[in-house]
Amino acid sequence: MNGTPEQILKLQGWEELLLPKEVVLTNTEQELIAACKAGERKAQKRVYELYAGKMLYLCRRYARDPDHAKDLLHDGFIKVFMNIGKFRGEASLQTWISRVMVNNCLSAIRKEVRRGLKVELEKVQVPDPDEREVELLEKQPLNARDVLEALTELPLGYRTVFSLYVLDGYSHREIAQQLSISEGTSKSQLSKSKKILFQKLKDKAR
Repeated sequence: MNGTPEQILKLQGWEELLLPKEVVLTNTEQELIAACKAGERKAQKRVYELYAGKMLYLCRRYARDPDHAKDLLHDGFIKVFMNIGKFRGEASLQTWISRVMVNNCLSAIRKEVRRGLKVELEKVQVPDPDEREVELLEKQPLNARDVLEALTELPLGYRTVFSLYVLDGYSHREIAQQLSISEGTSKSQLSKSKKILFQKLKDKAR
């Protein structure tokens, strides 16, 4: 994975938006993980309370709609608790859960592709904004909530590549492997998704 959102886009309010402020961790992370590995329901409930808010936003970036995002969140946490024994502490618990959630979302997308629901990316009409204008927008601080709201309006394919690369820090090589596409296709879809997204942000600012 190639970086944090702040290293790629200047997103204002990112941490405030994604991290739940009302819950304070009282147990150490190690104790919480150990309790989850032992199957303690109270510990699982605590983990859900701590991270469900952020993970719902993550799922929304890959989902068809809010109800689908909730389904992905539910299925994702089932996988988290089924596989918590595999957690080795090489990253934070939050990072590990995020990876499980992303993988769960990508698995759902791949199932939709097999069912014939794949978005035909090349048929989407992409606006042709001034490249200098796009570069300027990239350099300016962007409100994270506005970006996430505009992102949910993008076609699924564009949204997936943009989310993986810009927000979840995957490289084009990793995206290509995950989605069974070429690195060139990943780069092309990212470029197009940015143009659409920035056009939406520009229109919203008018």
